[in-house]
Amino acid sequence: MKKRFLTAGIISLACAMMSGVTYSPLVQVVPGPGLPEQVKCMRSNNNLDIIRFEGKIFLAFRTAPNHFAGTKTRLYIVSSTDQKKWDYEAEVFLGSDMREPRFLALGGKLMFYFFQAGKNPLSFAPQHIFAMERKGPGDWTKPIPVFDKSCVLWRSKVINGTPYITAYCGEGEYTGGNANIGIHLLTTQDGYKFEPVDPKRPVVARGGSETDFEIDAQGDLYGAIRNETGDGKTWNSKVCKASAGDLANWQCVDTTWKPDSLLVFKRNDDIYVIGRRNLDGAYDKGARRLADPVEGLYYLARYWWTKKRTALYKLDKENLALEPILDFPSRGDTSFPGLIQLDPDHYLMFNYSSPPEGKDRVWMSGQLHKTFIYSTVISFE
Repeated sequence: MKKRFLTAGIISLACAMMSGVTYSPLVQVVPGPGLPEQVKCMRSNNNLDIIRFEGKIFLAFRTAPNHFAGTKTRLYIVSSTDQKKWDYEAEVFLGSDMREPRFLALGGKLMFYFFQAGKNPLSFAPQHIFAMERKGPGDWTKPIPVFDKSCVLWRSKVINGTPYITAYCGEGEYTGGNANIGIHLLTTQDGYKFEPVDPKRPVVARGGSETDFEIDAQGDLYGAIRNETGDGKTWNSKVCKASAGDLANWQCVDTTWKPDSLLVFKRNDDIYVIGRRNLDGAYDKGARRLADPVEGLYYLARYWWTKKRTALYKLDKENLALEPILDFPSRGDTSFPGLIQLDPDHYLMFNYSSPPEGKDRVWMSGQLHKTFIYSTVISFE
């Protein structure tokens, strides 16, 4: 097993070097000896975000008995100046599932978001987005609901001085179709009230779920949308563009790649995506032998029982296509990246995975076993 992992790692690293991208050895952070005693990690440590704020790195993550919804889930926020010793910041417990922790720095204010889900492990059931604000070291406001019900905040970032938020809202996620899911492109001034970037076009796409984007030097927007259970036409994910001055007018095309839990970032004027990669090939097999709801569930079930990696893709802006560049050491249940740019050529990435040197589990098996959070530095030449 170790020999096979070493061989795969050498191949991935060779491909990375050919593309001018490398990564440093993984460092396990969660669970880890540098965490404060207040943090009680369980078997599944996954959904996370990181941000640099006032000279410290902040990490938020979910810990639970397994990947699925339940009543024991906790969110922790910790901070560090050296990534070796972490200070306790906050703990969130609501007696139900919580996911998608997200930071947003608004000037001198640090905001934290997450959404509350349900208790049924077989149901996604987003209830509400919550916001917290840091008042000082270890001092955070209590969670308060923001925006609309049944919504999930996926990414929050500041680009060229403007805060942006992507969220998806509606019923149907993982229950037979995403055609009624609306993708929202939002902004905020105070961190609590979200408004459409373009009030005339509050929903930039229909179908899909997790959505992220970047804006290049010309002011054009490029992004990607995860589309897992269908938008009424296809089960392919999307690569999208919106022209400068009309950022809410998204034009999207299908991609056979499926970069789940995606993060989009820019280096120089190139656009990259980090997300899950399915070793079984295209998600949408193009069979069309069954009724749409049944075929969608078939694809989802098949996906649970295939192997995964966390991958780096380059976004082809001219053709709106994704090109895989490398796989990071990862397997089983994996992919929920957080990223901080250290300098023009180096990025600090935190991500979760089943043990990369362990059994190459299918995704479902990984979700039922232990997962850990690791850090690495991505280097571009």
